[in-house]
Amino acid sequence: MHWRALRAWVVAAVLIGPLLALPKAQRNQPIYPAYDGYLKNPDGSYTLSFAYFSHNAEVVTVPPGPANAFAPNPGDRQQPMTFKPGHWRFQCVMVVGSDFDGKLVWNLSYGGTATGTSQRMMQSNYNLVEGAADLAKIDYAKVPRGVCLNRAPIVRVLGLAGRGRGAPPPALSATVAQEVSLFGSVNDEGLPRSGTLTTTWKMVSGPGTAKFENPQAARTHVTFSAAGAYALEITASDSELTTSARVNVNVTAAGR
Repeated sequence: MHWRALRAWVVAAVLIGPLLALPKAQRNQPIYPAYDGYLKNPDGSYTLSFAYFSHNAEVVTVPPGPANAFAPNPGDRQQPMTFKPGHWRFQCVMVVGSDFDGKLVWNLSYGGTATGTSQRMMQSNYNLVEGAADLAKIDYAKVPRGVCLNRAPIVRVLGLAGRGRGAPPPALSATVAQEVSLFGSVNDEGLPRSGTLTTTWKMVSGPGTAKFENPQAARTHVTFSAAGAYALEITASDSELTTSARVNVNVTAAGR
């Protein structure tokens, strides 16, 4: 073998070899529960928030029971049982009374590792700032106490800059018959457990028709039949609660 060809083969082996040895997906990895913090309500009760971080590359299910429980009183508190890859905050939000003593730990066991949340829940550094505005909207006086609450899905349209509080829905630009990408995002904490999370795109207004490649997918494509201003809406439902977000599209005639 010519020395240059040999050198190229050696370099390729050095670079590609480790990649071939990498696992295709991380499986049976730990899932770490985390405590986001608390918000003190006007009546003295507390709204608590819990998160998790999963090192697995696929969705994992851990049913309520010894491997997925709060302590003390390890009964089912409607805690998450489906864990998606990555870090997910505000996945269990619960309200407890003014007599809460801070002794509540979420324990998870998966992949041979048992983990639990902080036992120092009422420290001042756990007083929530991020996310507090949304948690303050919870009707703390009426919701059931001591269980994870079902909250409406979080729906957004990604990739659109310039939105601020009170601003009109964002706008995209397109031409007639042009395929436009819609980057919808839907997240939910998985409650109610008996429910099904569904997503739907629809046209709210416009001078022509909007044809969606897959109206049941958060991320899809759409084409328009005529020039003008269109309003589109993405809606997500968890079978009990529903959330929607809108996006405007300004469509011009082809070739203009």
